[in-house]
Amino acid sequence: MKVLSLIDKHLEEVLCAVILSLMTIVIFLQVVLRTMHLPLYWTEEIGRYLFIWLIYIGCASAVRKRKHICVELLDLVLKERGRFVLSIISNIVFLVFAIVLAYYSVAVVQRVSSQLSPAVRMPMSIPYSSVLVGSVLMVFRLVQDTIARFKERKEALTAND
Repeated sequence: MKVLSLIDKHLEEVLCAVILSLMTIVIFLQVVLRTMHLPLYWTEEIGRYLFIWLIYIGCASAVRKRKHICVELLDLVLKERGRFVLSIISNIVFLVFAIVLAYYSVAVVQRVSSQLSPAVRMPMSIPYSSVLVGSVLMVFRLVQDTIARFKERKEALTAND
């Protein structure tokens, strides 16, 4: 149970750290070898694919930490109940977007599964799967966040009574 809790709390952070480290190493290798006139053509491609994975896993991390892009102007003028309703509506809209993104990314991954990347010759389904994995993680985190908001609201109402 403790392992699951650790995974739940740190999955995206660990994945982002590993991906960022790999991306840094690959791009550093490319820069160093290019200055020696020994370019590696696969490093640019791998660096780009790692960056794409980093973006989508990072989006899920932002959702988990409630740090994703939002308009806070209404939060400033609304009372507590209004902020709660707005946060739930925001989560639902974002959830619908993430579900649609996941749904269509499945079709894209299937469509490109027979294609190979130019330099590395890896299946293009691997880089395109980043959208699917990231959006599924976002769906999971949005559901978690919505449940947590309802629990927080219930606790706040209980504490006020």
